[in-house]
Amino acid sequence: MSEPLLDSAFLARLERVALRSRRRADGLRSGGHASRRRGQSLEFVDHREYVPGDDLRHLDWQLLARLDRLFVKLFEARQDRTVDVLVDASASMAGAKAIAARKSAAALAFASLCGLDRVRVFATTDAARPEGQAHRGRRAVHRLLSFLGGLPDAGPTDLASVVRSLPAPRGGSMTVLVTDLWNPAGFEEAFARLAHRGGEAHVLHVVDPRELDPRHLQGDLTLVDSETGAELNVTVDRPTREAYADAADQWLEEAQAVARRRGVGYVRLEVGDDLEDRLIAWLLQAERAVGGGSARPVRDARP
Repeated sequence: MSEPLLDSAFLARLERVALRSRRRADGLRSGGHASRRRGQSLEFVDHREYVPGDDLRHLDWQLLARLDRLFVKLFEARQDRTVDVLVDASASMAGAKAIAARKSAAALAFASLCGLDRVRVFATTDAARPEGQAHRGRRAVHRLLSFLGGLPDAGPTDLASVVRSLPAPRGGSMTVLVTDLWNPAGFEEAFARLAHRGGEAHVLHVVDPRELDPRHLQGDLTLVDSETGAELNVTVDRPTREAYADAADQWLEEAQAVARRRGVGYVRLEVGDDLEDRLIAWLLQAERAVGGGSARPVRDARP
């Protein structure tokens, strides 16, 4: 990919989301998703710039003397959260969907790192391929971006098996699956396995509208499965297009219904120029659900 997944302006927006989340969940504190009890902080993990209202006791006076700018110290808390991000890297994700999926995963990872969560990123192959160890602190984002930017789009999709192969969550957890949900075996079992992992579970459903709109199809065509290479000869006319559009609508409705039934958060992210705004909206909505005291599933997020 020639362009960076996250530019500096978007990184700044994500950092503000993480800061707002920390304040809402626990007041003026120094740890990520700690309990509301004071005195939980144990280990320094990062800095961020001071904003009015921060606890002056956490200012780093040495950095002030060196840089003439105010920074506050952030500390690891005893009760924190592991965020597992699983990115579908199968062949059906090639192109615009792959870029959107990796950008979504990178945004979630960076916002979580800013929130002092542990972050683990995985890609779908024949199992969940890990980037490496769990990371904490904003400096880890460069390694995660390198991993996501270098992923190939190849191989079949078996979402249930990949979710099953994920390592067990640690402590408080959130698991997010970023995928187009094109899965030969369907997605019911994958949603069920996500729900059974415990903690929060979300699916970011990446959709390319061009795949769901058959108006550009006409005449005798040979359709090729991007993952298996299987071919299907079809004649596309108006009734065929109408049937395809109806089936696509039913498929989207079923995905949302299965997520609701399993208690899994669901948001549909269409490939397009406003992806960043929709990701910010989803992050804010998801954090409101958690900060409000109950991890309610987030169905959809539109700015």
